[in-house]
Amino acid sequence: MFEQLKQQFLASFEAKIENLKNALENQDAQALTVSVHQLAGSSGSYGYDAISELCSVIETLVHDNDSIDSTTQEKTHLLISLMAGQVNDAA
Repeated sequence: MFEQLKQQFLASFEAKIENLKNALENQDAQALTVSVHQLAGSSGSYGYDAISELCSVIETLVHDNDSIDSTTQEKTHLLISLMAGQVNDAA
């Protein structure tokens, strides 16, 4: 059962990454924060601790800046790319 849930998580991961990218592109700090918080929890639950940690870094980065300026956007985009790579390596 756990493996099946984990596979469903992996199957939906690309859509989750796209949601993060869209929130970032639209400079929607609230949507980005909520999405990475949820992804941090679910990825940690399935054993993807590196992804969970990257999500936490993004959440802190956006929260500390209270907005998404160009520097925050660049750093967050890089972190999202790292997350995508983590899942691709695990799949």
